[in-house]
Amino acid sequence: MTIGDAVSLIGSSLPIELMADKDNVGLIAGNYDDECGRISVTYELNREVINEAVRNQVDLLVTYHTPIYRAVKSLTTSISHPNSLLEAVRSKLSVFAIHTALDVVKGGLNFDLAERLNLKRLRFLSPLRDTLFKVVVFVPESHAELVRQEMSAAGAGRIGNYSNCSFSVDGGGTFLAGEATSPFVGEMGKLEFVNETRIEFVVEKHLLNAVLNAMLDAHPYEEVAYDIYQVGNLSSNLGFGVVGELEKPEGIREFLTRLKNRLQLDFVKLSRFPNDKVTTIALCAGAGYAYYSDAVKARADVFITGDIKHHDFREAQLHSTVLVDATHQGTERFVQELMHRLIGKIFEGKAEVESSEQRLENALVF
Repeated sequence: MTIGDAVSLIGSSLPIELMADKDNVGLIAGNYDDECGRISVTYELNREVINEAVRNQVDLLVTYHTPIYRAVKSLTTSISHPNSLLEAVRSKLSVFAIHTALDVVKGGLNFDLAERLNLKRLRFLSPLRDTLFKVVVFVPESHAELVRQEMSAAGAGRIGNYSNCSFSVDGGGTFLAGEATSPFVGEMGKLEFVNETRIEFVVEKHLLNAVLNAMLDAHPYEEVAYDIYQVGNLSSNLGFGVVGELEKPEGIREFLTRLKNRLQLDFVKLSRFPNDKVTTIALCAGAGYAYYSDAVKARADVFITGDIKHHDFREAQLHSTVLVDATHQGTERFVQELMHRLIGKIFEGKAEVESSEQRLENALVF
């Protein structure tokens, strides 16, 4: 397997193309043609992570945060100003960042955090829009089921917790095969009428190429008749943040104590201290204040995120939804463990996947 193969495998499982504004995901540095037999996952890139990867003969480092998050005009390094990405390249390590791709999927960072807090009936806080396409294909009746199965296997027809969702209707198609053709049915130069099935699927944007390739491979015609439409529905498969319910109401002190213990935090900050019990909890790991208004609309009792500013807390005092700052790094406490599990599953039987033993603490509490 090459680095290019590894990149394709990750892209077929996670929506790498759906990066947020100012994010930077995908293969950040490396040679697509290099061999890839050992992979390591890590929260962020630093010298200790690189040294460990070199010792363990790692070929690809998969990071959560990207090592390039601002415009770069040059790559230089020195003892006083080390550049981790350049050091990785000099050590013949490829670096792949998955940030947003892990944030927006079911089973990703936010759903994982919600499950660790024992929330139930989980749903996206802010579902993505304009990520869905309708794919329509016309297939001779003899091959309709095969095409349907292959497209479904490639990811077509996934709606929330349902899969293999399609619609079909039978009809008749006509064609006239011209010169230099070899029609699957009928004769060259003769107008043909064929009983065909129209099959429709919804497909997420990041799965579109895989679904189209599966469709074309399974279809018997030389020239396949198909349509692609972008639809404006909210996605049930992709979005930012999560909202869920506690099994039974908890006092705010009880819940916040449990939150601190789970995230291994000494303290959290909050906008107000209500006496009411809490039931509906919304969250967005990292810096997710942009979705506080969605939590208010969802009538969440609490919204958990990180990197809250003074004026954000003051604004939140006007609403009944309690704004909680559990720190950026605290809400991402378990991301490396999650990455190890998900990346390990993607490369099962294809490459060794390890989790870096280095732990990066951006800010310490004294």
